[in-house]
Amino acid sequence: MRIRDDLEGVVYVAGVVLAAGDTIPDGVTVGDHLTVKEQTSGTARKPRGRASASRATAVD
Repeated sequence: MRIRDDLEGVVYVAGVVLAAGDTIPDGVTVGDHLTVKEQTSGTARKPRGRASASRATAVD
């Protein structure tokens, strides 16, 4: 498991400083609200949010 990518700041746990994206070492426990499970399938996650429509541009 690792710390969420959108975490701002750092977390101090058991003498370890963890920042966004850091892997949580074995034996260190943090709350679920700070973590994201790592993907095991090897596929990339799709970005969230709305896709914007493409806009045509005028060519003179």
